[in-house]
Amino acid sequence: MKKFFAIVLSALMLTAGTALFAACSDEDGIDVYAPDGAPALALAQLMGDEMQFGSDKTVNYNVVNANTIQTYVTGENPQAELCVLPVNAAAMALGSGENYKMLGTVTHGNIYIVSEKYRTILTNENLAQELEGKVVGCIQLQSFVGFALQIVLHNANVEYTVIEDASKPAANGVSIVNIANPASDIVADAPYDYMVAAEPVVSTKTGSIEALEQVGDLQALYGEGGYPQAVLVAKADFIENNAEFVTQFIAAVETNATWLTADATSAETVVSAVASHLPEGSTPTFNAKNLTKNVIEKCAVRFESAASCKEEVKNFLAEITAVNPKMQFNVADAFFYNAQ
Repeated sequence: MKKFFAIVLSALMLTAGTALFAACSDEDGIDVYAPDGAPALALAQLMGDEMQFGSDKTVNYNVVNANTIQTYVTGENPQAELCVLPVNAAAMALGSGENYKMLGTVTHGNIYIVSEKYRTILTNENLAQELEGKVVGCIQLQSFVGFALQIVLHNANVEYTVIEDASKPAANGVSIVNIANPASDIVADAPYDYMVAAEPVVSTKTGSIEALEQVGDLQALYGEGGYPQAVLVAKADFIENNAEFVTQFIAAVETNATWLTADATSAETVVSAVASHLPEGSTPTFNAKNLTKNVIEKCAVRFESAASCKEEVKNFLAEITAVNPKMQFNVADAFFYNAQ
């Protein structure tokens, strides 16, 4: 009996010790998160090289489903020390600057317009005429992509109506409708005159469907070199206690943009860097076939510091509110790292 209790006690101590070790490991780590897709490219070199920046804590890189990215920077004890996420989501959840600060913008637009029926390249001069009476399908209509599309239409004085059913367009102007599943809904016989989607889906679709062609560049239509799309944020207290680490991390993100487009950097290398940090069993949005240098360039991956893009971000958020008054942003100067 004594032997039995001794075995049980040993097992309990081993379990407790393992749990304690796991807790310490989590606490000692620096957790970095990015959504799959173009935003993950902003950290590809860092992930591929497992950059640790001389820290005595392990830097853990994580690529997650884009729909869940906000959960890693919200709640009572958010997991991410550093995180890449859409600018509107960052501003809405973290804009006070109390818990997180924006270090900079890392992508500047990867949204394009494709069509099976029409071949005229869309410009600000012909946009109203070409889209009059047409149905435009748009991925993520109620989030960043939809906001960007509506801003472009608004700025070009194009009348538009959001509809629920592509077969029931509005009587006047442009009808825009959500594309729920880009993989299955962006096809040659889709019920849309035009479709708005992001890279790499655009190049994958136009490359595999002969009848489908890119006819518009939302960034060019917006102008000013595109718009702030994905941003990098860091916990305020982490920045305060790890200033040198943050400086080195930012420098690496800046270098990453050049590394991505270098001839010596293969698509396989980039894809492997991202795929190896996805949850087990997941596959990345990109693959070695669709991640060409042209696609990478169309993802507009480059770092611009919060200090230099502060007004650009504020102006773009104001434009979102103008087309969707429900989206109200209260962004403090304290949110922008080194920009107060």
